[in-house]
Amino acid sequence: MSWAYCTVVLLASYVVGSLPSGVIVARMHGVNILSCGSGSSGATNVKRSVGSRAGYAVFLLDFFKGLVPSLLGLKMAFHGNIPGMRMAMLALVGVLLGHNFSLFCKFHGGKGIASTMGGIFIIMPKTLVIGVLVWLVLFHATRIVSVASLCFAASIPLTAYLFAYPRECIIFALVLNLIIFWSHGENIARLASGTEHRFSIKN
Repeated sequence: MSWAYCTVVLLASYVVGSLPSGVIVARMHGVNILSCGSGSSGATNVKRSVGSRAGYAVFLLDFFKGLVPSLLGLKMAFHGNIPGMRMAMLALVGVLLGHNFSLFCKFHGGKGIASTMGGIFIIMPKTLVIGVLVWLVLFHATRIVSVASLCFAASIPLTAYLFAYPRECIIFALVLNLIIFWSHGENIARLASGTEHRFSIKN
C-alpha cells in the first residue's frame, strides 16, 4: 500500500510540475518561449524574452507548483501510513522532475528554482528565508541569475544543518542541491568561460 501510494503521489506531482507555466504565459503574449533566448521555460527566460510582468507571473506560478503538492503531501500522508515530511519531499522531487523534464514540452523545461523555493517553504521554511537573502544579495552584486541560483542551492544543505533540521531533511537538501547544480550545467560552463549572461534590473 505504501509503495502504491508513493507512486501515485510521485506521478501526480510530476504531472503538476510538467504544467508549462512559462510556455502558457509567453503564448498569451504571442511568444514561443522555447525558441527564444536560452530556450528555457523558466521565469528568467520569460522575463528576458517577454517582459517583467510575465516573468514575475511565471515565477509565482512555478513557486506554487512546488508549494501546493508539498503541502498536500505533508497533510495527506496518513492515507499511506507514511510520515508527512517524507511525502512532502517526494512530492517536491516529482514536481522538479516534471518542471525540468515537462511531459508537455518534449521533456524540456526550466531550472526549478522557483518550484524548489515553493516546496522548501513547506518543508524547511527557515532555510528558505536565508536562501532567498543569499539569492538577492548575489543577484544584485553580480547581475547573474545563475550565480545567485547556484549559491541559493548551496545554502540549502548548510542552513538545514545549522538550523538542526532532522537528518533526512539535510540529506534531502543535498539532493536538491545536486538537482539544481545538474540543471545549471550549461550555465556553469558559461560561467567558467566568462560568457554567462548578465541580467539588467531595468528589464
